[in-house]
Amino acid sequence: MKTTTLDQRKELILANEETMAWQLALHVIEKPTPRVWMIFIPIFFVFYFWKLKEYEKGLKTFAENHLLSRCRTLENAVVAEKSGQPVDIQALVDQVEELQENTRAFYAEWLTVLAGHYRLLLNAKGDSYPALVRSGYRNKSNYLLFCRQLGKVESAFNMAILPTIDGERGELHFVTETMTEGLSNQRLREAEEIFS
Repeated sequence: MKTTTLDQRKELILANEETMAWQLALHVIEKPTPRVWMIFIPIFFVFYFWKLKEYEKGLKTFAENHLLSRCRTLENAVVAEKSGQPVDIQALVDQVEELQENTRAFYAEWLTVLAGHYRLLLNAKGDSYPALVRSGYRNKSNYLLFCRQLGKVESAFNMAILPTIDGERGELHFVTETMTEGLSNQRLREAEEIFS
Protein backbone atom coordinates (compact mmCIF):
# COMPACT_ATOMS: atom_id res chain seq x y z
CA MET A 1 0.00 0.00 0.00
CA LYS A 2 1.35 3.38 -1.05
CA THR A 3 1.48 6.25 1.44
CA THR A 4 -0.69 9.19 0.43
CA THR A 5 -0.58 12.82 1.46
CA LEU A 6 -3.45 14.65 3.10
CA ASP A 7 -4.27 16.39 -0.19
CA GLN A 8 -4.26 13.07 -2.06
CA ARG A 9 -6.63 11.57 0.50
CA LYS A 10 -8.85 14.64 0.11
CA GLU A 11 -8.95 14.05 -3.67
CA LEU A 12 -9.87 10.38 -3.16
CA ILE A 13 -12.74 11.38 -0.85
CA LEU A 14 -13.91 14.11 -3.24
CA ALA A 15 -13.85 11.74 -6.22
CA ASN A 16 -16.02 9.27 -4.30
CA GLU A 17 -18.47 12.03 -3.31
CA GLU A 18 -18.71 13.13 -6.96
CA THR A 19 -19.43 9.57 -8.09
CA MET A 20 -22.10 9.19 -5.39
CA ALA A 21 -23.68 12.52 -6.41
CA TRP A 22 -23.96 11.45 -10.05
CA GLN A 23 -25.37 8.06 -9.10
CA LEU A 24 -27.94 9.76 -6.89
CA ALA A 25 -28.86 12.21 -9.65
CA LEU A 26 -29.45 9.28 -12.02
CA HIS A 27 -31.65 7.65 -9.36
CA VAL A 28 -33.73 10.76 -8.63
CA ILE A 29 -34.14 12.42 -12.03
CA GLU A 30 -36.18 10.52 -14.56
CA LYS A 31 -34.63 10.20 -18.02
CA PRO A 32 -36.98 11.00 -20.90
CA THR A 33 -37.61 8.06 -23.20
CA PRO A 34 -38.36 8.44 -26.90
CA ARG A 35 -41.58 7.04 -28.24
CA VAL A 36 -41.43 4.90 -31.38
CA TRP A 37 -43.80 7.20 -33.26
CA MET A 38 -41.44 10.16 -32.72
CA ILE A 39 -39.20 8.80 -35.47
CA PHE A 40 -41.95 9.47 -38.00
CA ILE A 41 -42.61 13.03 -36.91
CA PRO A 42 -39.28 14.91 -36.90
CA ILE A 43 -40.50 17.86 -34.83
CA PHE A 44 -41.29 15.53 -31.92
CA PHE A 45 -37.87 13.91 -32.24
CA VAL A 46 -36.30 17.38 -31.97
CA PHE A 47 -38.46 17.96 -28.87
CA TYR A 48 -37.13 14.69 -27.39
CA PHE A 49 -33.52 15.82 -27.90
CA TRP A 50 -34.34 19.13 -26.26
CA LYS A 51 -35.79 17.21 -23.27
CA LEU A 52 -32.68 15.02 -23.21
CA LYS A 53 -30.44 18.12 -23.03
CA GLU A 54 -32.63 19.46 -20.24
CA TYR A 55 -32.26 16.12 -18.43
CA GLU A 56 -28.45 16.22 -18.73
CA LYS A 57 -28.38 19.78 -17.42
CA GLY A 58 -30.65 18.71 -14.55
CA LEU A 59 -28.27 15.87 -13.64
CA LYS A 60 -25.32 18.27 -13.58
CA THR A 61 -27.17 20.87 -11.50
CA PHE A 62 -28.45 18.25 -9.06
CA ALA A 63 -24.98 16.74 -8.58
CA GLU A 64 -23.38 20.18 -8.08
CA ASN A 65 -25.96 21.18 -5.47
CA HIS A 66 -25.69 17.81 -3.74
CA LEU A 67 -21.92 18.29 -3.48
CA LEU A 68 -21.90 21.89 -2.25
CA SER A 69 -22.14 21.27 1.52
CA ARG A 70 -19.99 18.16 1.23
CA CYS A 71 -17.19 20.03 -0.56
CA ARG A 72 -17.27 22.88 1.95
CA THR A 73 -17.17 20.44 4.86
CA LEU A 74 -14.36 18.41 3.32
CA GLU A 75 -12.33 21.57 2.67
CA ASN A 76 -12.85 22.69 6.26
CA ALA A 77 -11.90 19.23 7.53
CA VAL A 78 -8.61 19.47 5.61
CA VAL A 79 -7.93 22.93 7.08
CA ALA A 80 -8.74 21.58 10.55
CA GLU A 81 -6.35 18.65 10.07
CA LYS A 82 -3.55 20.96 8.94
CA SER A 83 -4.10 23.36 11.85
CA GLY A 84 -4.88 20.75 14.49
CA GLN A 85 -8.13 22.56 15.30
CA PRO A 86 -11.72 21.26 15.23
CA VAL A 87 -13.90 21.92 12.20
CA ASP A 88 -15.81 25.18 12.67
CA ILE A 89 -19.32 23.82 12.12
CA GLN A 90 -20.96 27.14 13.05
CA ALA A 91 -19.00 28.93 10.31
CA LEU A 92 -20.20 26.31 7.80
CA VAL A 93 -23.80 26.74 8.94
CA ASP A 94 -23.48 30.53 8.73
CA GLN A 95 -22.38 30.27 5.07
CA VAL A 96 -25.92 29.24 4.17
CA GLU A 97 -27.80 32.46 4.88
CA GLU A 98 -31.11 31.12 3.51
CA LEU A 99 -31.46 28.59 6.33
CA GLN A 100 -34.29 29.33 8.71
CA GLU A 101 -33.54 29.24 12.42
CA ASN A 102 -35.46 25.99 13.03
CA THR A 103 -33.40 24.11 10.40
CA ARG A 104 -29.94 25.33 11.45
CA ALA A 105 -29.57 22.75 14.26
CA PHE A 106 -30.43 19.90 11.86
CA TYR A 107 -27.89 21.22 9.36
CA ALA A 108 -25.22 21.57 12.06
CA GLU A 109 -25.81 18.00 13.24
CA TRP A 110 -25.52 16.63 9.69
CA LEU A 111 -22.31 18.62 9.04
CA THR A 112 -20.84 17.44 12.37
CA VAL A 113 -21.30 13.79 11.41
CA LEU A 114 -19.98 14.45 7.90
CA ALA A 115 -16.93 16.34 9.21
CA GLY A 116 -16.14 13.51 11.63
CA HIS A 117 -16.27 11.02 8.75
CA TYR A 118 -13.99 13.16 6.59
CA ARG A 119 -11.47 13.65 9.38
CA LEU A 120 -11.42 9.91 10.06
CA LEU A 121 -10.71 9.21 6.37
CA LEU A 122 -8.15 12.02 6.15
CA ASN A 123 -6.23 10.30 8.97
CA ALA A 124 -6.61 6.81 7.51
CA LYS A 125 -4.00 4.93 5.50
CA GLY A 126 -4.56 3.87 1.93
CA ASP A 127 -4.14 4.75 -1.69
CA SER A 128 -7.79 4.36 -2.70
CA TYR A 129 -11.13 5.35 -1.22
CA PRO A 130 -12.00 1.75 -0.23
CA ALA A 131 -8.60 1.41 1.45
CA LEU A 132 -9.23 4.61 3.43
CA VAL A 133 -12.63 3.34 4.57
CA ARG A 134 -11.23 -0.07 5.55
CA SER A 135 -8.39 1.62 7.46
CA GLY A 136 -10.62 4.16 9.17
CA TYR A 137 -13.63 2.00 10.06
CA ARG A 138 -11.81 -1.35 10.43
CA ASN A 139 -14.87 -3.49 9.64
CA LYS A 140 -18.18 -3.50 7.81
CA SER A 141 -20.26 -3.20 11.00
CA ASN A 142 -18.55 0.02 12.06
CA TYR A 143 -18.95 1.48 8.59
CA LEU A 144 -22.62 0.51 8.40
CA LEU A 145 -23.22 2.12 11.82
CA PHE A 146 -21.73 5.33 10.45
CA CYS A 147 -23.82 5.05 7.25
CA ARG A 148 -27.01 4.67 9.30
CA GLN A 149 -26.10 7.62 11.50
CA LEU A 150 -25.29 9.79 8.48
CA GLY A 151 -28.50 8.73 6.74
CA LYS A 152 -30.54 9.52 9.85
CA VAL A 153 -29.18 13.05 10.36
CA GLU A 154 -29.23 13.81 6.63
CA SER A 155 -32.83 12.68 6.34
CA ALA A 156 -33.80 14.71 9.42
CA PHE A 157 -32.24 17.82 7.86
CA ASN A 158 -33.97 17.20 4.52
CA MET A 159 -37.33 16.75 6.23
CA ALA A 160 -36.80 19.87 8.36
CA ILE A 161 -35.95 22.00 5.34
CA LEU A 162 -38.82 20.62 3.23
CA PRO A 163 -41.49 23.08 4.49
CA THR A 164 -39.21 26.02 3.58
CA ILE A 165 -38.96 25.01 -0.10
CA ASP A 166 -41.43 26.35 -2.64
CA GLY A 167 -43.23 23.68 -4.59
CA GLU A 168 -45.94 21.09 -4.49
CA ARG A 169 -45.72 19.31 -1.10
CA GLY A 170 -46.39 15.79 -2.37
CA GLU A 171 -43.80 16.05 -5.12
CA LEU A 172 -41.17 17.54 -2.79
CA HIS A 173 -41.82 14.80 -0.24
CA PHE A 174 -41.52 12.13 -2.95
CA VAL A 175 -38.19 13.54 -4.18
CA THR A 176 -36.85 13.72 -0.62
CA GLU A 177 -37.83 10.12 0.06
CA THR A 178 -36.32 9.04 -3.26
CA MET A 179 -33.06 10.76 -2.34
CA THR A 180 -33.02 9.12 1.10
CA GLU A 181 -33.69 5.70 -0.40
CA GLY A 182 -31.08 6.23 -3.14
CA LEU A 183 -28.38 7.29 -0.68
CA SER A 184 -29.16 4.40 1.65
CA ASN A 185 -28.94 1.88 -1.19
CA GLN A 186 -25.70 3.42 -2.47
CA ARG A 187 -24.09 3.26 0.97
CA LEU A 188 -25.15 -0.37 1.50
CA ARG A 189 -23.80 -1.31 -1.93
CA GLU A 190 -20.60 0.60 -1.22
CA ALA A 191 -20.15 -1.18 2.14
CA GLU A 192 -20.62 -4.57 0.46
CA GLU A 193 -18.02 -3.72 -2.20
CA ILE A 194 -15.48 -2.27 0.22
CA PHE A 195 -15.69 -5.06 2.80
CA SER A 196 -16.26 -8.03 0.47
